[in-house]
Amino acid sequence: AQAILAQVQAPAKCSFQFTRRASTPPPAMAKWSTGLCECCANPGGVGLCIRTSCCPCTVTGDINSKTQTCPCGFVGGCTCGICCLPCFMLGATPKVMPDETGLRALCCSCMPCTSCCYLEQVYREIVIIKGSSPSQMEMK
Repeated sequence: AQAILAQVQAPAKCSFQFTRRASTPPPAMAKWSTGLCECCANPGGVGLCIRTSCCPCTVTGDINSKTQTCPCGFVGGCTCGICCLPCFMLGATPKVMPDETGLRALCCSCMPCTSCCYLEQVYREIVIIKGSSPSQMEMK
């Protein structure tokens, strides 16, 4: 009985050792010009925030008119935005921000608390990169 008691009280010896192996560092986060929670940031401001909250398909249409993620320009973007926003953003976001991971684009687009904010962030990035609003055309 004492031998069994000694085994129970003795600390278990583990032969497994953790070794640190050389690996590639995790990919860097994409460097956005505006933050995810900066819903009223410029360019776009409060107007973009209201537009994205009330009718987000128009914003996906503008994004698609610059990224050509879906065929048919603005109308195709509106349709894809209505049918499946996460799938649209999964295809459009890497065209705007190549360093962005598809998993983050998918998660941010699926979550109700971040989907509009993420849509605004991608739109603002297009405006900043291209230098003008996607829905504006130069008059000749």
